[in-house]
Amino acid sequence: MLEGMEDGGVAGTDGVIQPEELCDAVIKGLLDEQFLILPHPEVKTYLQRKTSDYDRWLKGMRRLRTKTNEKTR
Repeated sequence: MLEGMEDGGVAGTDGVIQPEELCDAVIKGLLDEQFLILPHPEVKTYLQRKTSDYDRWLKGMRRLRTKTNEKTR
């Protein structure tokens, strides 16, 4: 899925988990009857930041997009 993307592109910013790790997290979440399963450890933090200050989050996403676009040129 990330083939041809140097360092995984935006997805590779904080690391990409392996399919096996994803499956393990989903199975554990289902067994624990979790409503929201977040297999990547950083995603919960991102979600909390996004919902607590949406304008700040958008600014950060714009910076990340600019940084990523500069790498691909």
